[in-house]
Amino acid sequence: MNYKLIATDMDGTLLDEKHGITKENVEAIIKVQREKDVKFVLASGRPSYAMLEYAKELQMDKYEGYVLAFNGGELIDMKTNEVIFHEGLEKKDIENVYKVSKEINVPMILYVGDTIYGTEATDGVMYEADQCKMKFQKFDTLEDLEKRGIDKTTKCMIIGKPEEVLIAQEHMNKVHGNDYFIAISKPIFLEIANKNVDKGKTLKKLGEIENIKPEEMIAVGDSANDKPLLEYVGMPVAVENAIPEIKEIAKFVSTSNVEHGLKTTIEEFFEF
Repeated sequence: MNYKLIATDMDGTLLDEKHGITKENVEAIIKVQREKDVKFVLASGRPSYAMLEYAKELQMDKYEGYVLAFNGGELIDMKTNEVIFHEGLEKKDIENVYKVSKEINVPMILYVGDTIYGTEATDGVMYEADQCKMKFQKFDTLEDLEKRGIDKTTKCMIIGKPEEVLIAQEHMNKVHGNDYFIAISKPIFLEIANKNVDKGKTLKKLGEIENIKPEEMIAVGDSANDKPLLEYVGMPVAVENAIPEIKEIAKFVSTSNVEHGLKTTIEEFFEF
């Protein structure tokens, strides 16, 4: 198969334990874009603000790649820096997540521009702000957000200990299971996004824009929120450190995120 597009998750897949891209991965990704004219897509639960620096490191602006951010809530054309798709959460949605957060006493966050707004500055919340290189602002009530003029976001997260996140997931599914896209991306992160978006649905939109068929796509991932992405493409790939659910749907298991999993994948499916 002549693959025309590679979409990869970031944390736990492309990025190493220090949230960087290994030199080996960088070189392989630039090479496959340059020599095989492959569209490269960063597909992450991260906010776009926390992805653009990596996209530029991979020369995706030069080779016309795309950033698929917020679990599919936003799609950016790196060549033009234009947002070509966006679908997020409104005021009522933020209120719904806030109520669940308060009921189970586990912090929630939301994203606006270069700032993360959260109900608590826990280690998990500050870890997210740090890895995204974003500012943090605490809010105590919904009225606090209203005073700041915040009535929409692209994605919310509930952040806590793994056992708390599982409780949050169960609670969200019970109360709002049909209302939102709900998935655990890391054991400490529960993602809540517009029900009409996930990584797979937004990749489908991109395929239609670029006239690339699903069978001409490779997707690489490690976590539950990558499932729609891998299920959509012709060649689903799991990194070695992926959860069992992702390995089960993969047609190829690459090396781990700290062993240049993207380089291994590229070498498996492309001849240079």
